[in-house]
Amino acid sequence: MRKDKVETGSGILLADYKRYAAAFGTSERFVEFVKQTKQEATVGVDDLRKVFASREGIAKLVEPVYPFTKLDAKELTEQPKDMSNNVIGLRINCEARTPENAQRMVGFLGRYVMDSIIYVIYSDALRFKDAEIAAKITKLDNAIINGNEKLEEIRRKGASLTQIVARYPKSADQASRQVISVTEDSARYLSPVTQLMTTEVEASEMKETIFRAKREQQQSILLREYYNRAGALLAGTKSGEAILRGLETVKESVFKGKNLDDEVVKEVYNTITLDNQSAISAYLVQSRFIAGPSLPVHRSTGLSKVLALSFLFGLVVSLLLAFGRNWWLENRLRMAD
Repeated sequence: MRKDKVETGSGILLADYKRYAAAFGTSERFVEFVKQTKQEATVGVDDLRKVFASREGIAKLVEPVYPFTKLDAKELTEQPKDMSNNVIGLRINCEARTPENAQRMVGFLGRYVMDSIIYVIYSDALRFKDAEIAAKITKLDNAIINGNEKLEEIRRKGASLTQIVARYPKSADQASRQVISVTEDSARYLSPVTQLMTTEVEASEMKETIFRAKREQQQSILLREYYNRAGALLAGTKSGEAILRGLETVKESVFKGKNLDDEVVKEVYNTITLDNQSAISAYLVQSRFIAGPSLPVHRSTGLSKVLALSFLFGLVVSLLLAFGRNWWLENRLRMAD
């Protein structure tokens, strides 16, 4: 079967990866992660600290993997049009005095990199959403005010037309026999009865518009409270995993005492629940080593070396789908039409 459309753009944009690398490449952040995970006494951690503190840092330990390499460039005349050169994974190398220690450090370093990336993504997204929701609430407030003003204007017009119809009762009989083409300019020449019916329709439509704006504003206020508390969680930890796992607790605290029988409230609650479950599922299932950490088949005379290839293909295909900016930006509340 021929595939007419080819999906492109998998992986992490290089600009985004550089931001993440700047975060997980700092010695201070690594030391903090070691303390949070209580791994100070773990064999090999001190060696990693020294690497972080070195001039090169961990650039030689954590390397980005691209779908289109320099070797591919030599073999192919040009890069395939349907292939981006985003970062599709990470290759992690660790050296230690024993293969087992090297394997352990690859796993630990992988957890650290993952945790750092999640933290950066959530840090950016939560701050953005908090400001976005606040602006949205103000915009909806103005929309409700304008809607009420227009509704009052329509009602005043309807009251005047009712008085006109009462003074000229014969106009009601004439209205049913009139067949004309109506434009915006000629609408005012319609019979008072026809105009009165039009104002009733306009009033009904405006009431529905105001109702929808109030409903959306109520849900946005709930979301703002959720993002505010999520921001407080963010301020209290530097661990991406702690933020991820703490969001469900934040949700429960926000909706404690709220009327979940109210469909407006329940919709927000269910949406956040599904989002959190999807994020946890992606983290547990898809964020993993594709190959390794593995032990070397043969021992070397010097330091043993463990290589983990393509750490977290989920970092490229799944992680950003779950935790990236699009995860929050596209994760907008499903409002009723």
